[in-house]
Amino acid sequence: MTETSLDGSPYIFGHDYRSSIRLNYQHMLIKKLCDEQLLSPNVHQSIASRSSIRIADIATGTALWLTELSDVFPAHAELHGFDISSNQYPPQEWLPKNVFLHEHDAFKPFAPEYLGSFDVVNLRFFITLLNKENIQPLLSNLITLLKPGGFLQWLDFDPRSAGAIAIDPNLPMPRTQSVVTMIRKAQPDVNLWILHDAEPFEAAGLDTTAYKSIHLRNYLRPVWNHCHIMGMKELARRLSRDTTGGSDKLSPLLQQIKELEAEFAQGASIDAQWFMMIGRMPGAPR
Repeated sequence: MTETSLDGSPYIFGHDYRSSIRLNYQHMLIKKLCDEQLLSPNVHQSIASRSSIRIADIATGTALWLTELSDVFPAHAELHGFDISSNQYPPQEWLPKNVFLHEHDAFKPFAPEYLGSFDVVNLRFFITLLNKENIQPLLSNLITLLKPGGFLQWLDFDPRSAGAIAIDPNLPMPRTQSVVTMIRKAQPDVNLWILHDAEPFEAAGLDTTAYKSIHLRNYLRPVWNHCHIMGMKELARRLSRDTTGGSDKLSPLLQQIKELEAEFAQGASIDAQWFMMIGRMPGAPR
């Protein structure tokens, strides 16, 4: 099953075990960048003492973020994951007893039993599906899940930050540059809907509580490079599966991936920043 946005643009990656490896690897990278914290400290502090806690993870993927969160909160906390495909979910028997996973498209209305019932809605790694036409419908749909006083936490890569860098400024890195160009072109209208004052949340009716830029640390660049290589290989697999004459189109791409690996091995990388945007539903928490 391929996730699509409201304008029909497809999710460019897959849902197989190799995709799961990339997602889990990327999770570990982001967790390091966030000082091992799954929730913003202010959000965590605000909800930790509540007698009932309900948290939703949107596009949960392998559910690793959600299952790790089960170690942070008491057993009475309900942790729900939603994804358009259940192909990457662990077996139910391996999940903590307070983790519940559902198959659901985040762009479509949620079932009545979930509406207005969550203290936190978490969204990560979703930006490749977004544009200025569909971001507000998505946010409007997600905030239907929130209790009064509930939080929407969104962490993602900022494509505007992409740039090719290298240890040696004289290193030729045409493949690294080409990936940067691809990243920047993927959301050409991003400046119209992501601003540092978190305007998208305010337009959706949330009170903005934080917008934080998260910078890539040099010791994590090899991990980030690996994420790019794995992502490119996913694209190659999709090309070979989804097109006729795939092998003819695939060979140049595989060669480009080899060249990208060689540049990375010589000290090239893609400079990057992430952002964490937090909004709060008006009203007193209940």
